[in-house]
Amino acid sequence: MDLAAERADAGEPAGLVVVAEEQTQGRGRHGRRWDAPHGTSLLFTVLSRPPLALVQDELLSVRVAERVADAIARLTGLRAAIKEPNDLLVNGRKLAGILLQSRIEGQRLDYLLIGIGINVNVPPEQLPLPSATSILAETGHLVDRRALLLAVLEELARLPGLFPQTARAEGETRHVAGGGAAGSP
Repeated sequence: MDLAAERADAGEPAGLVVVAEEQTQGRGRHGRRWDAPHGTSLLFTVLSRPPLALVQDELLSVRVAERVADAIARLTGLRAAIKEPNDLLVNGRKLAGILLQSRIEGQRLDYLLIGIGINVNVPPEQLPLPSATSILAETGHLVDRRALLLAVLEELARLPGLFPQTARAEGETRHVAGGGAAGSP
């Protein structure tokens, strides 16, 4: 999320997607850590520049979670439950986390960052806690993380006002290079 914030501060337009291959210093609510081994999870941040009223909607994180859950269900058949405000659970265990971060200056929203982390191909024995799960652990099948990313982006694009006048092109997706991506999704 830190790299996406730097890009947002530099004026990057809405629609930027920053993807990390691993997470070593992830953060969630209340300063909780969430790490992910290299190549096992889908970890990304989307830059949006929506109207201020959208960010003031107290249900925005739930609406984002619904879209992520829909993408997971469409691709894998798994039905995730939303644990408000920002977690997705399968069989009572955490599959995904969502973190929204915005910068507001006066009465103007500068940007909204949507950080999403999904445990995709994490083998059961590598899950960090008994309260965590992954798509692989639940289905027994590996999932194409890029296909899941595209499915989530398609679902997020359906949220009214989140990406006003922003084209979604494959070329807009940018990956964090290197082996040790820090920060949250």
